[in-house]
Amino acid sequence: MSLSSICCAKFHLLRNSIGDTCSVRWLKYHSRLIYETFLSSRIHQSRPPSTTVLARSTRKGSKQSFSNGRHLHSKSVESSIEVFKQSELEQLKSLHCYNVEEEFSEVKTEWPATILVFDIETTGFSRRDDRIIEFAVRDLMGGKNSTFQTLINPEKDVKNTYVHGINNSMLCRPDVPRFGEIIPILLQYVWSRQMDGKPVLWVAHNGRSFDVPFLMFEFRRCKVEMPGDWLFVDTLPIAKQLVDSNGSKLSSVSLKFLRERYKIPLTGSAHRAMQDVTTLSYVLQKLTFELKLTVPQLLEKSFRASDLPANRPAK
Repeated sequence: MSLSSICCAKFHLLRNSIGDTCSVRWLKYHSRLIYETFLSSRIHQSRPPSTTVLARSTRKGSKQSFSNGRHLHSKSVESSIEVFKQSELEQLKSLHCYNVEEEFSEVKTEWPATILVFDIETTGFSRRDDRIIEFAVRDLMGGKNSTFQTLINPEKDVKNTYVHGINNSMLCRPDVPRFGEIIPILLQYVWSRQMDGKPVLWVAHNGRSFDVPFLMFEFRRCKVEMPGDWLFVDTLPIAKQLVDSNGSKLSSVSLKFLRERYKIPLTGSAHRAMQDVTTLSYVLQKLTFELKLTVPQLLEKSFRASDLPANRPAK
C-alpha cells in the first residue's frame, strides 16, 4: 500500500489539528538535572525506561504517552512561531486529499515505521562550524502531542537571519535551551511516538546534505550516540524522479517549487522549521502518490547517520 493511501485518512488529522496539536516549545526548564540523569542512564542501558510512570498512549503500539509538564517551569511561554489565522486554517482544511475506501476510523493498516517529518534552521551553512537554532518535527500518525518544536541557543552569532528571520536577540538568552539540553527531551518525544519493534523513519528535504549532517554533528558535540533504529530518507532525490506533462524533468525540486506545483497553501513564514515541516508533510503525501511509492520502498531508500562520510565538506 502506498504512503498516500495509508496517510490520507491520517492527513485529515493534520489538516484539522494544525494550531491545536500540542507543539512542545521549551524556553526554560530544569535542564541540568534532566541531562545528567539521561547521560547516567545511557551508561547502564541503551534504552532507559522513563523515570516516572506515565499513562500509556491511546495509539496502538506506542511506548508511552509524552508528557512535557514535568520538564517545564510552571510559567507558560509564548510561541515564537506565527499563529495560524482562521482563514489559513480553512485553506488547509480544504486542501485536496486523495480518497481511499476506508474512513479514518476504519483504517486497519499497520505502519511499518514511525514516520517523522522534520526540519531545522541554522546559524549558517557549515555543518562543522554552524549550529542548529530551530528544530521542528511532526509525527504523521497525528494525535495528541504529535509535534515538537523549539528555538535553540547556539551560543554564537547568527549569520543568515535573512534566510529565516531568526536573529541573535531571539536566541542568545538564558531562557532559550542549548542543544545538549534538548537531546534528552527529543529522545523522550521520539520514544513516546515509536511503535514497538518498528524503526523511526525521519523525513527531510535535502536531508542527506543538510539536516541529517547538522543533527549528527550536534549529537557528537554533546557526546551522545544517535539511536541505531533511526533511519532517514531525503525527499529531494525522490522528487528528481518527477516529470512534467511533457515527460521532461522538473526545472526545480525545491520545497517551494513542489509546494506551488501541488497547490499547497503557504501559512506563516517560509523557512521557519514548523512551517516547512507542514509543507513537506503535504508534499510527501502528493509525491508518494504520484510516484506510487510504498512505505517499504521508502524504507529501502533510507540511510543511517553512520552511512554519511564524517569529513565530507558541506554542499
